[in-house]
Amino acid sequence: MKILFVCTGNTCRSPMAEAILKDISDYEVKSAGLMAIDGYPASPETIQVLNEKGIKHQHQSSQITSELLDWADLVLTMTVVHRDSLKQQFPEHAPSIFTLKEYVDPEIEVAWKKLTKAYASLEEAKCQKDTAKQKELIDEINSWEKKMQDLDISDPFGSNVTTYKKTYDELAIYLAKLVKKLQNSSS
Repeated sequence: MKILFVCTGNTCRSPMAEAILKDISDYEVKSAGLMAIDGYPASPETIQVLNEKGIKHQHQSSQITSELLDWADLVLTMTVVHRDSLKQQFPEHAPSIFTLKEYVDPEIEVAWKKLTKAYASLEEAKCQKDTAKQKELIDEINSWEKKMQDLDISDPFGSNVTTYKKTYDELAIYLAKLVKKLQNSSS
């Protein structure tokens, strides 16, 4: 399995995710940024946090390319904006692009399916001019959308090392879930 992590500048979240996953698994892993400039190191805070966790990692930032997307079996973004931007720029890769959280969290998958169904039902209610059903479905949609709002990994850029540690902890939780999901799907 080849996994590509994507964030904005490829100096904080995605290199941290890459380093953590390499440390806890044998998957092939790379990272890139939507607005990255090739060749920059990870931020000093990212390096500090990884070093404190005993994870050695050499990193040079990379701009996202179609070649990197061709390489990857799975593309995991740090935010919904990253995901949607990639899907728009590279529609041929859309089926393999997810936010990290939505890919590993089964509750998000359930919420997405229910939200999709509610939207389809709303369209039917509109066609049938059933205003009571429309109101009910709009309330349901709002409820499911609230449950899906937290799909982003927090961005520590420009913050202190304590914030980077919180991002590390958040990534560690979801990357452990990723490894478990991938191991279960290959069994």
